[in-house]
Amino acid sequence: MTSCPPTETPDLVGAGADPAVLGTVRRVVAAEVAPRAAQLDSTSEFPQESYQALAGASVAGLLIPERWGGQQANTVTYAAAMEEISAACGATSTVYMTQMHCAHPILLAGTDAQRARWLARLCQGKAYGAIAVSEPGAGSDVASMATIARRDGDSYVLSGQKIFISTGDRADVVVVFATVDRSRGRHAITAFLIERDMPGFSAGRPMHKLGQRGASTVELFLSDCRVPARNRLGTEGKGYALSISSVMKSRISAAAQGVGFARGAYERTVAHLGAQGMLSAARRDAQDVQFAVAGIRTRIAAARAMLHATAALADGSEADPAAEIAMAKLHCTELAVDVAAEAVELLGADGDRVDLDVERMLRDAKVTQIYDGTNQIQRMLIARDIRLRQESRP
Repeated sequence: MTSCPPTETPDLVGAGADPAVLGTVRRVVAAEVAPRAAQLDSTSEFPQESYQALAGASVAGLLIPERWGGQQANTVTYAAAMEEISAACGATSTVYMTQMHCAHPILLAGTDAQRARWLARLCQGKAYGAIAVSEPGAGSDVASMATIARRDGDSYVLSGQKIFISTGDRADVVVVFATVDRSRGRHAITAFLIERDMPGFSAGRPMHKLGQRGASTVELFLSDCRVPARNRLGTEGKGYALSISSVMKSRISAAAQGVGFARGAYERTVAHLGAQGMLSAARRDAQDVQFAVAGIRTRIAAARAMLHATAALADGSEADPAAEIAMAKLHCTELAVDVAAEAVELLGADGDRVDLDVERMLRDAKVTQIYDGTNQIQRMLIARDIRLRQESRP
């Protein structure tokens, strides 16, 4: 089983993206990530070698300051790197972004001791991390979570269950959100750093999934798990704000995946159609196909421009960019599914051929509409912003 690596330089890469970093990412993806992608999908094997190749090239901690072992790149560079990885291997891209999703709240709210213990190890691939918010009865509604953290002397005792946790079975450290008092709603949410060997903490078996099969997704169980108070992340009761700050980055990650999956489907489709002569100027009978791929390329370029503009806004704006990030997440992930589905149709009888990898892009893309806040949630956030803008008018 082979995997076709991305072959084109993307249109309209954001001006703020670091070309040296992206050059390194492209080289590692072509040499180490793309060749393994189809096999990882077939076997559901964790993308250990693929991720370690990125970490070994010092492009796995892009948003973390150099002081803590990262590269201190901007979010446009991170989004462009995410696209490159996603266009080759969805499983590797999810592990890559999950490392960042774990590191980011530690950077935001951690003590210097917590940062020193974990950030460089996460950036260098010497440790794996996860972030645990969702529960069987509390997904996008963070404030209704039931995992309880009870203070007991110089420790907290955590009990509860988390679900759909990426890399949860591999993680050396998990940022777990729990409540210290369910009656106080979001005002009691608190974050903790749970380490793999803590008694009372365990992970379930990886779930069988439609796509991104190599990126393990598990349930986590906390059964009277005693956590030292020094492992609390930030102030008690301030975890809700931390979770919201964290999902701003994770939604940009999902949007970047969307652009990457669309691009991956497009490039593989163009390669196959080109090999069949369908893109030749002499093939007037194939003009509808040529127009279709022209439209797909244009839509991907437009989505990338939106993604990079949003990433730049997230770095440089004092205003809350939640609505803009929601629009980028919504648009780019919807694009991924639409483009991949259209690409399968354009290939006709070849559309579901596993060796062409286009059907893999469609399967990998679907979950981006669901995680990091479902796209229904994104529409709700955008609608709320529209309403607030209307209400603020004189």
